[in-house]
Amino acid sequence: MEMLSTLAITPMQATVFGLLTLPVTLWVIWTDLLTMKIRNGAVLAMLAIFVVAGLFVMPLSDYAWRYLHFVVMLVICFGLTMTIGMGAGDAKYIAAVAPFVALPDVSAVALLYAVWSVILLLGMFVARRSGALRRAKPDWIWFAEDRKGYVPFGLALAPTVSSYFAFGALAG
Repeated sequence: MEMLSTLAITPMQATVFGLLTLPVTLWVIWTDLLTMKIRNGAVLAMLAIFVVAGLFVMPLSDYAWRYLHFVVMLVICFGLTMTIGMGAGDAKYIAAVAPFVALPDVSAVALLYAVWSVILLLGMFVARRSGALRRAKPDWIWFAEDRKGYVPFGLALAPTVSSYFAFGALAG
């Protein structure tokens, strides 16, 4: 976990981005939990936060290059949507948050995503086998027969972004 203490994102960038994106992160978690969908409004809000706040907290050259992160991830993720069935909301969300991530921090973000994905999968395993939860939320989309093979990865993606910003803010 040493890589999380030596992030390229500055503490100021991490703090500003983290505070501004936290409401959107919570919205993504909530909507993906309830509907297994990441709303376009959330994706656009994340991108808008980078567009505006990035101008104030990043050197202009870094800021401009980060749009390439968006384009590259949009192409890769939509390729994954078309080939392996990645959710379109997940693909758009990943592309929208890509500009926030400094290139040297990609490995750290991948590690955070792996951790959050394991937590999500374990949580889903327990939730889907919980009789009490099934009785309390019988209409919950996770319990629908046609959704058994689906995983709302926004529940791992959104906390990954917030964790990245939290580690970046604390690293300073």
